[in-house]
Amino acid sequence: MNLLTRKLIAKELHVYRWLLVGGTAAGLAGLLSAASGEIGFNIGFIVWLTAIIALGVMLALFGVASERKERSLLFMLSLPLSPGDYVRAKLLGLLACFLLPWAALSAGALALILVMPGIADGLLPYAVLLCVFLLLNFALVLCGALHIASEAAMGGLVILTNMSISLFMMGVGRIPAIGQYMLAASPVWNAAFWQLLAAELALTLLALSLPLLFAARRRDVL
Repeated sequence: MNLLTRKLIAKELHVYRWLLVGGTAAGLAGLLSAASGEIGFNIGFIVWLTAIIALGVMLALFGVASERKERSLLFMLSLPLSPGDYVRAKLLGLLACFLLPWAALSAGALALILVMPGIADGLLPYAVLLCVFLLLNFALVLCGALHIASEAAMGGLVILTNMSISLFMMGVGRIPAIGQYMLAASPVWNAAFWQLLAAELALTLLALSLPLLFAARRRDVL
């Protein structure tokens, strides 16, 4: 990774620093609310989940779609980078922006399950799968933003990916090998968990790889 690419990644972190701070603060506030009791848990979980989802969508829309619309990417023509190099820097920069709050909020959610006596530790595998799915959701939205120029199509993608989170939460809980252990006193890391986790990670890597593969063939900016 050359110096200019590192500077472009640092630029993304600087530009969206307050968005990252605000999203992380909202998610942590949700976790604190979740520790206050049953009602607080339900409200806090929604706040935590919304903070991560909204942060990912805003990073993709502001970081790619809005720059494309405002033609602010024209400054790239003055840089000693190919269009493919710029796409790579943009992808890595926005990914770094999301990973920092995602990692903090995911770790906080898992710690909450372990620390709170009223929450069954059996929820840990489910929580891990949900956190990784949220990362996959961001990867899909970011991949779409880097490839889709139509605002309507991009809006449809955001709706579909957000709907998929609710479907995932319901579907995974109904898998016998996962759901029957969610209220257990200790977590069960069985084959079904590892298979689902492997599938999520593979799809995440695929979604993040597609822009890099197509970037090598680009002849223009995003």
